[in-house]
Amino acid sequence: MTTALRRLDRPAAPVAVIVPLVVAFVVLRWWDAAQRRLGNFVLAGSRYASAARVPRGLPVRIGNGYDGQFYYRLALDPFNLSRAAYGIRLDSMSRIERIGYPFLAWALAGGHHGAVPLTMVVVNVVATGVMALAGGLLATSAGRHALWGLVFPLYWGYLWTLGRDLSELTTAALVILAVAALVRRHPVWAGLAFLGAVLCKETAVLLVATLALTSLWLRWSGRAAGTLRPAEPAHQAQGALRVQTVQALMPQRSDLSWAIPLAGFALWELVLLLGTGKLPIFESGGQNLGPPLVGLYHGFDHYLSIFPSVASVLWLGELTVIVILIVATARLRAPAPLELQVIWAVSVVLGACAATGIWLGDVGFRSLDDIYLFSWVVLLFHRGRLTPGLVLCGGVWCVVFVELARYI
Repeated sequence: MTTALRRLDRPAAPVAVIVPLVVAFVVLRWWDAAQRRLGNFVLAGSRYASAARVPRGLPVRIGNGYDGQFYYRLALDPFNLSRAAYGIRLDSMSRIERIGYPFLAWALAGGHHGAVPLTMVVVNVVATGVMALAGGLLATSAGRHALWGLVFPLYWGYLWTLGRDLSELTTAALVILAVAALVRRHPVWAGLAFLGAVLCKETAVLLVATLALTSLWLRWSGRAAGTLRPAEPAHQAQGALRVQTVQALMPQRSDLSWAIPLAGFALWELVLLLGTGKLPIFESGGQNLGPPLVGLYHGFDHYLSIFPSVASVLWLGELTVIVILIVATARLRAPAPLELQVIWAVSVVLGACAATGIWLGDVGFRSLDDIYLFSWVVLLFHRGRLTPGLVLCGGVWCVVFVELARYI
């Protein structure tokens, strides 16, 4: 390793690389695609937003618009749980579950509506930096150079998130921060980070629940004594002392990593039930999940029918990279903590069960980012060369960078 690389082997190094790049992306998109109006990042549509009633300065297009308009509405006043307010009607009450991102934008804006389009972008830029920092911490914990932390914010789907004021970046940043804290044996910090993640996007609850069940099973089987540890060889696991039933189920400090977010999410659902009379979790589940592989089939059917359009080439190319990551992760015997390997497997299964609307969306597979994130989490613990994978993902990121800088 050269002297320059040694100096860059610190968790903050990925931040110094990625943040200027995403700031450049924001500026270019603002200048060209958004026609120098940050309100165009919101992509408000006339079906859900009334041009005569929305806050002054927010452009409203003819049509459906996109999800950023709902986060914008909540960022104007996250304490207003009404379905319609400020000239914008939520398409689903499940939107109010994802209060974390709009709350941060509201807090940064100090309640000033005119500043919200800017603070929504700033929060996502900061989230990118947090993810890079957490990735650097995780990479060093896995025995790799800190710059490998760049693989996480280099997911091309996050450029769509950044360019359309969406919540995946804040969720992912907190998830990777939580994983880094877990690996470093800081369950309280992990629990707080996971709590933020589940309040940004309710699907993160499935990851936390997987962590809880896997941790309890490992403790029951006598294969784990602490928060996380690298997977043990089979002969060592078989020789481990089995814990008594009562001991295995006794609360431990490590349980805070999943108990805090699960309790916090349950409390938030109770608040929403009292405030709206409904449990949004039931509505969001039906919108995000469906029969296995059905959505993927419809995605193939649609994009192959319009091949070789730009959208179809990008969709097929991005899907190919995700499949390569899945296959590479499945084939390697990486000594990653077993809990993280199980979370990766669950994320792949959930991806296969993603609803048809997710597979049909031309948005860089942003809703399948858990597969990408946890594939790289597991791969970083592998001792082999991963540079081709990094180059491949970075190449796709650059293509999407150029695409979104020019088109809204």
